[in-house]
Amino acid sequence: MTQWTVLVPPRLYEEFAQLSGPGRKAVHEVLALLAEDPRNAATSREPITGAELRQISTEPTADTGDRISILYRVHDPADASETGHVEIIYVISGP
Repeated sequence: MTQWTVLVPPRLYEEFAQLSGPGRKAVHEVLALLAEDPRNAATSREPITGAELRQISTEPTADTGDRISILYRVHDPADASETGHVEIIYVISGP
């Protein structure tokens, strides 16, 4: 069981829907990594120190070679019995 819940706001549904099939698969893999450990220094970086605003990028997609970057914020759980959540803020796709 994961200790993090990844929240994608409805305003980003259209962005994800416009990605190619391999692009959506790459995003799914990155979101699965975030659900395991959103602060993993090997896969993500914190562009604004202290704000817990972080960025992670996919591997190049199989069809176009584009990388998809996701900007997100980590919210710690209120207590030990709850899960924390990862709030997706922005998605950018391109070469």
